[in-house]
Amino acid sequence: MKLNIYNVSLDSRSSKVLICFGTILSHLVPLKNASGVFFFFPHWHVGGAEKVHADIVQCVKESKPWVFFTHQSVDCKFKEMFAKSGRLFNVWALLKYTLPFSIGLVSGYINRHKNTVVFGCNSRFFYKMVPFVGSNARCIDLMHAFGGGSEDFSLPAVPSLFARVAINKKTVDDFKEQYHAHGIDSKYLDRIVVIENRVPVPECRPNKEYSGRLRLLYVGRGSEEKRVHLIGKAATLCRLKSINAEFIFIGDVTEAVAKEDRESCTFLGEISDFAKIQQIYDASHILLLASSREGFPMVIMEAMAHGVVPVSTEVGGIPVHLQDGINGVLIREISEELIVEEMVNAISSLASDAAALEKLSQAAYVYAKKNFGSDNFCTSYRRLFFN
Repeated sequence: MKLNIYNVSLDSRSSKVLICFGTILSHLVPLKNASGVFFFFPHWHVGGAEKVHADIVQCVKESKPWVFFTHQSVDCKFKEMFAKSGRLFNVWALLKYTLPFSIGLVSGYINRHKNTVVFGCNSRFFYKMVPFVGSNARCIDLMHAFGGGSEDFSLPAVPSLFARVAINKKTVDDFKEQYHAHGIDSKYLDRIVVIENRVPVPECRPNKEYSGRLRLLYVGRGSEEKRVHLIGKAATLCRLKSINAEFIFIGDVTEAVAKEDRESCTFLGEISDFAKIQQIYDASHILLLASSREGFPMVIMEAMAHGVVPVSTEVGGIPVHLQDGINGVLIREISEELIVEEMVNAISSLASDAAALEKLSQAAYVYAKKNFGSDNFCTSYRRLFFN
């Protein structure tokens, strides 16, 4: 089995020597971060989490923060989004392959500054480093959702975190269960704060044509938990049932759909132009998600903001915002075969009832305008960082 570098213990004698050596050398680094704000994120490639991370950096761009990327990205399409708000350091290879020396180097450098903010998400390097950062720093993390692994590898850093950000109450409840199961002092639950994500919401719901062909949309990655192949199966079944619907996929997901289902799908590939994506949302009717786990996906927020009705599996934080038959359609987390069947039944029902679809669209938009377009996002993060 291949060794994961991040599983190496920092308590061994050799690790302690390398960390000490890195700390000593950190005093020779001539640069200084005048802002005192350090971000640690895995990637700058296309993704919902990456979009949130860039949004957080944008909230404090006046400080000119430093942003470190700790894992290799598959593309550079969101790089510019981060670059507009901070100084970027794509030094993932140095951080990873010189561990634990890099732990001492970076933490030692941060400790040269006063009143620092050290913020991270989904980064194993960040969580390994946090216990070595001085108590004068505000070390803060963001947990999008449980199920991706970061909820586990972040546990040793819990006592060193000034605060933890959750995007919804579901994640707070998950923290409570986890802390209890692992014997972590409940006092650390007081450090958890909820800051919901945001998306731009148009002033008015886009006009949609309901008399013609339905446009069904998938936006996202082709990773295993997204189960994009189920949406491909639904596309084929809708075609065989002569349901008047077009299935459109945004993202690098072609290989995630079975070959026999691809002829029923339209693949647009990755799109990083937000204006173009918004145009596609405006012209679409239904968003499809078949995920096995989620926090609360940005794509649902974006879709609802444009009056696109989510039809999604009932997982993670999705039921916190989606009410079945009110502002979306929830599919029970059952067998994959039945998920496809229920998804097709929902599509068929909405395709034959334009009035019901329009009512759901209006409700989705109203909910998004009330809950997702708030200015509280940046205000909350600034307060957490600096107050």
